[in-house]
Amino acid sequence: MKPKIKTRYAQYSLSAASIDQIAEEIEAFLYNMDTERANVLRIRLALEEALLRWQDHFGEAAQVTFVTGTRWRRPVISLELKGESFDPILNSDSDLGNWSDNLLSGIGLTPRYVYQRGVNILQVRLPRPHWNPALNLLIALGLGLFLGFGGGAVFPQSIQSTLIQTTLDPIQSVFFRILNSASGPIIFFTVLVAICGIGNLAAGGKTGRKMLLQFLVLSMGVAIISLIISVFVFSVHYYDYSSQSTRFSNVLNLFLSFIPNDILSPFISGDSPQLILVAFIIGNAILVAGTQTEGVTKLLEQLNAVGLIVADWVSRLSPFFIVVLLVLGLWNRSLQSVLGCWKPLLLFLVLTALTLVSWMLLISWKYKIPFRKLTKKLRPSFLVSLRTASVDAAYGDIQFCCEKRLGLPRSLTSYGLPFGLVLYMPANTMATMIFTLYAAKSFGVVISGVWCLTALVLTVSLIMASPPMAGVNLLAYAAIFSRLGIPSDALTIVLIADTLYGFVTAAANQTLLQLNLILQAEKNDQLDITVLRK
Repeated sequence: MKPKIKTRYAQYSLSAASIDQIAEEIEAFLYNMDTERANVLRIRLALEEALLRWQDHFGEAAQVTFVTGTRWRRPVISLELKGESFDPILNSDSDLGNWSDNLLSGIGLTPRYVYQRGVNILQVRLPRPHWNPALNLLIALGLGLFLGFGGGAVFPQSIQSTLIQTTLDPIQSVFFRILNSASGPIIFFTVLVAICGIGNLAAGGKTGRKMLLQFLVLSMGVAIISLIISVFVFSVHYYDYSSQSTRFSNVLNLFLSFIPNDILSPFISGDSPQLILVAFIIGNAILVAGTQTEGVTKLLEQLNAVGLIVADWVSRLSPFFIVVLLVLGLWNRSLQSVLGCWKPLLLFLVLTALTLVSWMLLISWKYKIPFRKLTKKLRPSFLVSLRTASVDAAYGDIQFCCEKRLGLPRSLTSYGLPFGLVLYMPANTMATMIFTLYAAKSFGVVISGVWCLTALVLTVSLIMASPPMAGVNLLAYAAIFSRLGIPSDALTIVLIADTLYGFVTAAANQTLLQLNLILQAEKNDQLDITVLRK
């Protein structure tokens, strides 16, 4: 049952007793939101430390307004203090630390500071409380099958045809139009904000640039391997009868087609590659301008937040459309490709399991740690991610595992974890590549070398730029399918499969990231091998 959230305002001084009372109320509010214990402690300590810094700067007599409630239907904790601008969470020692804090604030784990109209505002926006998405999907699947088979047995063919033409087909068309229209702007802003953040990280030092390059190479490698295996497993026929010069010309034309005729065309047509290129150029221009564009950066972050809210709304509508699409598929006899989606799901699960085991065997052999012991260390954070399908819910357990069980230093996890959890999603990349090939095969799309290259570029760029949030993957699929000529009807497969494999991807991504960070720590002479083997 969803916890009921009421907006509450309270005025406190910055005395030690008041700060303790605020901290206790923060903890109670977080537990009421069913927040994981590790994350409750993290958020409480972060806000408590910020209040103590305000106390040192403004004095104990200063008054702070403590607010709990909702904004844009998301639970919010807010601390507001009138006076001169003073950022209590500013980390002047490390640009990497600043950016990682911004990443964590985006998923509700770290407070975000703003100064508006003479008021210092410190705010934590938590994920919305909701049912487990697997339950929503299970109910939607059951209801869709019940109405589909039951309606097919009760209603004669003439009534079914009438309902299909007057209700089901229009609803399906509206949903696909929503996906196509929403995907362009949302992808643009997520890519643009990611470019700004990645640029700040890369500018922060050699370690950030190396990590960025490594994640990019690994993601592309996963995509290529998944593409090759999918071609063989699904018996995808490859069509390319052109000469070598023609193939080169086609590849060149592919990259040239990413350049838009004007700035508005990509938004109107929803051309994802062009939107990514425009976002990349504007993002780098903002980085070059530096402090002169701080206002623009904050505006972009706010627009991106609005876009993610829209993506979440689309995700929440998905169970309803699953019911409609299942009934439509059963009544018009077009459900064959949906019923066959167990094949890409099984392939994804097998490849994911093999990838996890291979990485664990590598770490076990390289650092002389028994495989069973390594599995035991990784199990708690893996199970939390598997149960919740959520990065923000599992973050505290992931950080604890890295620092207390794997021997990784705080100096690495403070930026390596948020950086990797947002940008390094190999399981998502694998799943997207597999389902894209399966959809192309199911709907008879012609596959060529240029088509495969386009699929690789789109998959890697969109998955790396998309935050780990439910709903965004569906929009990425809409953009990929539109560019690759895969019919919108194929999104029915994704609606069902996305939630099913979403649990596995969250758990697999964070586990692979932890294993990767072990290697990163060793290269930087930061790995505590004693803790790892303990």
